Amino acid sequence: MKIAEAILHYLKASNVEYVFGIPAGIVGPLYDSLIDVDIKPIITKNEAGAAYMAARYASTSGKLAVCAGAGAVGVSNMMNGIADAMRAKAPMLILAGYINRWQMGKGAIQELDGEQMVKGVTKYTATILDEQDVLAELDRAVRIALTPPCGPVFLSIPIDVQRAEAPEPLPEPASLADLQAVRPEPAALAQAAELIDRSSRGLIMVGRGGRGLTEEIKRLSEHLKWPIVTTPAGKGVVPTDFALNLGNYGFSSTNAASDYVNSEEPDCVLILGTSLGEASTCNFNDVLVAGRKVIHIDRDPSVLGRVFKPDVAIVGDLREAVPYLAANTRKSAASFRKPVPVNDPYERNHAGLSLRLFLEGLRSVMPANTRYVCDIGEFTNFVLKYLDIAEGGDFEINLDYGAMGSAIAGGAGLHAADPTRPVAVIAGDGCFFMNGMDILTAKEYKMPVIYIIVNNAMLSYVERGQKFLYKRSIPDYKQERISIADMMSVAGIRTMTVERLEDLSDIPAFTRELDGPVLIEVVTDGSEPAPILDRLKALVK
Repeated sequence: MKIAEAILHYLKASNVEYVFGIPAGIVGPLYDSLIDVDIKPIITKNEAGAAYMAARYASTSGKLAVCAGAGAVGVSNMMNGIADAMRAKAPMLILAGYINRWQMGKGAIQELDGEQMVKGVTKYTATILDEQDVLAELDRAVRIALTPPCGPVFLSIPIDVQRAEAPEPLPEPASLADLQAVRPEPAALAQAAELIDRSSRGLIMVGRGGRGLTEEIKRLSEHLKWPIVTTPAGKGVVPTDFALNLGNYGFSSTNAASDYVNSEEPDCVLILGTSLGEASTCNFNDVLVAGRKVIHIDRDPSVLGRVFKPDVAIVGDLREAVPYLAANTRKSAASFRKPVPVNDPYERNHAGLSLRLFLEGLRSVMPANTRYVCDIGEFTNFVLKYLDIAEGGDFEINLDYGAMGSAIAGGAGLHAADPTRPVAVIAGDGCFFMNGMDILTAKEYKMPVIYIIVNNAMLSYVERGQKFLYKRSIPDYKQERISIADMMSVAGIRTMTVERLEDLSDIPAFTRELDGPVLIEVVTDGSEPAPILDRLKALVK
């Protein structure tokens, strides 16, 4: 058996379902071996798209994602997606082909040291020059990727090594459950429970790490009668309609979440599964914790105390910590009345279609179990503040890295991770022009992803930011309006255009019984004020 095939057999035994990437000569043996191993290739339109797909597949499923492409040019194109996975703590393996060993140092085509390129955005890198080391290095890299805090790992393998005979036997695949078991210290949990019992009123902040624990977190909230705020990455962990969910906090907070955090009511904050980054804390504003007791629980020890000093820091899995706290604290007899609605009333202070009202109406025309994946742009602020996530739905964003175009390819990654639930991508025209061609990848593989593209024909985040910061702007930020719906129609994608709120009623029929992707272009003029002051003030500070 050749090493290329042995690599794939090991990955298959490790429950790898897909290889995302673009084939090339120096990674040819790996792609050829896919014919003999039951792992499905997903060939994208750009290596960046492959990495974004893999990152979203891994970050939402927790399973290992695999990218394969050429060293040098392929890896260069993947860089943003690899960095995205690093910030999202997504377990991802990048397999890069490399030139023959005998060609090294002679100026061969595509000779560039990919290992050095990716060191800053990976947990582990290696260039493997000895056939005897390949499978051991592969096993080591996979285990590192899947060990919390998870992240991307990179292996560069020369083409002649890929073609060599594999040593036997294959390593035993890693046990995901064993690798990811981070047991919290019982004494720390008891200390947290005692602190909660001494508090009169508290607040629970839920981040990305709470995903998959919706019911447990709701039970804890109801038990304590402590309201919940979610970080941007934690949006959707708790459904919008939950009686104690105040909504998004951080950049583009709901009014209810911001008001409660800024009030004197909570005297304790329980922080679950978030690194407390800039977007989750309104630029590290200590109003969240000032004068309050703080309990912070996360699987990544490096984030505990990095931003705010907790009174109790617990390294551990929320799957153990949250039920423990519900079982070992006093049930509160207090009551909490959630403000409804959680945002101030709409004000007609703009021309054209209201993106806020469109997003507030979207829930009524989309399936309740829709998983939304949000891209990056001014529209993101509207989404974080105004989009409701129903019971059974979910939401995915990587605002920590903030790469425009990441969700367009990422939507296909969500579908690959769970084909049973609908996926809707929300992106802007700028995102589309950066990475929109991977909508065609969804078409090639008949993935029924709904792409909602907000087209305001400008780089509006930049336009408003420049005016806020410098009191002037550049005319080039406003661009010629191009119909994205027409562009995609030519490519065989079914499309519709939303120019009035009344057009929302056409969406259910348009998105019913899909056999591939569809695109909804939402036409706005960009005049509606966006809830972006937190971000702009951060740039000043």
